[in-house]
This record gives sequence, structure tokens and C-alpha cells, in this order.
Amino acid sequence: MRKREKNYWWITSLESEGKTGLLYHACVSEQTKFANVRANVWTWYRSRAGNTDLSVSAKLILWAMCERWRWETCSSHDAIDYYAQMIGVNRKTAGRAVAELIDNDIIWLVLEDKPNVRLRKSQPSGKKHFLLVGLGSLLRG
Repeated sequence: MRKREKNYWWITSLESEGKTGLLYHACVSEQTKFANVRANVWTWYRSRAGNTDLSVSAKLILWAMCERWRWETCSSHDAIDYYAQMIGVNRKTAGRAVAELIDNDIIWLVLEDKPNVRLRKSQPSGKKHFLLVGLGSLLRG
């Protein structure tokens, strides 16, 4: 396993079933396939953007997370303050939107150094990553 997969526990060597934020490393291992992976991130976003149960701010935060999704980490890992600035809302609104996305199982919030630990809300310590739930299934085709 390359260095990337060792550092990011959500990139696994096992294929997972169901609604999960985990990614099978074979789906994202070749950099030459970056354009395909990135296109799938936007396909994933469009399939969730029409959800009428989500608030407008949650949809915009989700857009910002997809825009900032990184191939290197297979996550979006900017601060919530940054996402708030991207879409022009205050920090509290962005925090509520992130909580809404977590509650609806659209994203997972995880810590880089704590394998298999999902957070229910943001906390001040640790390197946080936002994982797109179901992206792995879309990448497997």
C-alpha cells in the first residue's frame, strides 16, 4: 500500500457495502484517472443537490465541499469557516448546515488520526476530513 493509503484510514483495501464514506483504494489509486474521479464527485453532488429535505445553506456547503474535494486525501478538509466564506454565510449557519449534512448521512466527519471514529459535530482539535457518503459505490460503478 502506498503512503497515501496508510495515512488516510478511509481509503481501504477492502470493498465496503452500503452507505459508507470509505473508499476502495483501487478506485482512486491511479492519478491518470483523476478526471474520472472528479467527474464522479460532481455526479454524486448533483444526485444530492435535488434533495428537498436539505436547506439551501446545506446544499451550498455541500457544493463547497465538492469543490474543495482533494484526490490526495479523498476528502474535503478545509475549516468550516472557510466554507462559510466561500458561500457567504456566517460561521454558525455553516456549522448548522454541516450538522444537517451529517445528520442526513450525506457526509461523514472523521479525524485523520482516529481510525473508524465518526464525529456527530465539529470539534476544535484534530485534523478533520469530510467524506462523501456513497462516493465509493459510484466510483466502483
